[in-house]
Amino acid sequence: MFGRFITQLLYITCLSAAHPIVIDGLWDDWQEVPVAVTDPEGDYNYDDWAELKITNDDEFLFFKIRLHSEETLLQDWNNFFLYIDADRDSLTGHPFRGLGAELAWHFGYRTGQYFEQDGIIDLWQNDITLRQAPTVTSTEFEIAIARGSFALSDPDSIAVIFSSYYDAGDYIPDSWGGVVYHMDTTVVGPAAPIPLEKTGTRLVTYNTLYTGILEPDRQPYFERILQALEPDIIALQEHSEWNEIGDIISSWFPEDTWYQGYTFRDLVVLSKYPIINQANLINSERTMCALLQTDDPINPYLLILNSHFSCCDNDDDRQEQVDELVQVLREWRLNDNGPFDLPEGTPMFHVGDFNFVGYREQIETVTTGDIQDEATYGIDFPLDWDGTEITDLFSRHTHKRMAYTWRSDGSSFNPGKLDYVFYSDATIDTGKHYTLNTLAMDTESLAEYGLEWDDTQEASDHLPRVFDISLDPNVGIDNENPVPSKFAILNNYPNPFNPTTTIRFNVGVGDAKIRPLTLTVLDINGRVVETLVNEKLEIGQHEFLWNGTNYSSGVYFIKIQSGDIVKTRKMILLK
Repeated sequence: MFGRFITQLLYITCLSAAHPIVIDGLWDDWQEVPVAVTDPEGDYNYDDWAELKITNDDEFLFFKIRLHSEETLLQDWNNFFLYIDADRDSLTGHPFRGLGAELAWHFGYRTGQYFEQDGIIDLWQNDITLRQAPTVTSTEFEIAIARGSFALSDPDSIAVIFSSYYDAGDYIPDSWGGVVYHMDTTVVGPAAPIPLEKTGTRLVTYNTLYTGILEPDRQPYFERILQALEPDIIALQEHSEWNEIGDIISSWFPEDTWYQGYTFRDLVVLSKYPIINQANLINSERTMCALLQTDDPINPYLLILNSHFSCCDNDDDRQEQVDELVQVLREWRLNDNGPFDLPEGTPMFHVGDFNFVGYREQIETVTTGDIQDEATYGIDFPLDWDGTEITDLFSRHTHKRMAYTWRSDGSSFNPGKLDYVFYSDATIDTGKHYTLNTLAMDTESLAEYGLEWDDTQEASDHLPRVFDISLDPNVGIDNENPVPSKFAILNNYPNPFNPTTTIRFNVGVGDAKIRPLTLTVLDINGRVVETLVNEKLEIGQHEFLWNGTNYSSGVYFIKIQSGDIVKTRKMILLK
């Protein structure tokens, strides 16, 4: 048996290579990491392992796991176990399939055990600095464990087994002895710091933990944080008192004029731009909106949605809330049945504490308009003005390769991404964006921005998310780097529409050679259904009305072509 064990260990030793991994639920940074081991599909009825990758940097040991089976939630509702033999001695630690595991972690219970010579020590996630993403259901997950935690003691090599049900489920690897990984000593170095200075109109969204910004003991932390961030718009969650907050923010920024919205349940918006309309949007009062009047001559208005959806295991409540929100936006946009007049093409972003710690469907609904309960809330509705989904912005910490926005060391829940920024990429261009975590900042950076090491920890259990925006009329799905003086399709409006929409495009100074052009409307199969323009046009902006009365509901495309230059944009006819 011992000889067999050694043979298997040698056979499944994987190549080691250090990589700078960001724990954010995105996978591009894993592409260069070799696969440590694969597992065949169908060798277990559910929670069927597919693939394991392992890497490290100076601080963390990283795992990426993928399943063949349907989506699951790593931090709950599962019987996933991780076993790590940190000293490569099968005779020490917890015996499991040829390992002597010093660390056994149960993801579903959000607890673990450290097996030492003198006994067993129960572990919480912070004992091993466990970080994982995503915090919603998926078939892929990434996990970070601190190499210097006492359960690992920064080993030179480890042997690893993942189990989907203790000793009766699927394993990766299937072979006894686990997969061996040798730590790469290559210095990866820290993440490149993101400077705090703003690059455009700045939004800060922040859950202040039980109206903490009004508490005298916590106010100094919030004051330093917000003064360092220099916001133009602030969206707060868990803020249930409205009558004092405006005066407090104004006192922290005495040279600026601040406008204060009403508090809807525990949501409030403050802005340097006048708040000309505001309203509650759904029955649970867990989403509000505010219409701001900007100083931008092209985009004079800005719509912000601020949400704080139901917490924790309340997946059904959250799904109902996001379904209802899509219904409200659909009726508002298509039938003018909303709390106030909303100008077509108004730049829009949706922020807040979404509490997405369960089913991924809630994110899909918020981004794509995919309503789950259509019997109650009606048909799906694309949420961006150009008929596409709105964008989920992923941001990392300014000084660390982490993307969680909530952390509470006294909780069994792992740090996760609870605070989101969604925005209309048809009307808004992204500038600088990040999550501020002062615990991860170096001394020099803290001093530069007038911050203290524990500011974000003491202020709230959430971290502030920061988003700089540019209101550019030429931003769109086919115009990622717009130059207003060039040939470009602008946003048609309305979109979706019934039955008419105005198609707009620019012919720039440098584009004389393309002025002989054709403007056509195509159906979903690429067939021309109507030609609107076939002639030379002057330099400047042009508008043409398309009437879809004689056409069926569905997706259509605007196509402008001159020679080899082609521009397209999607639009949706809804009847």
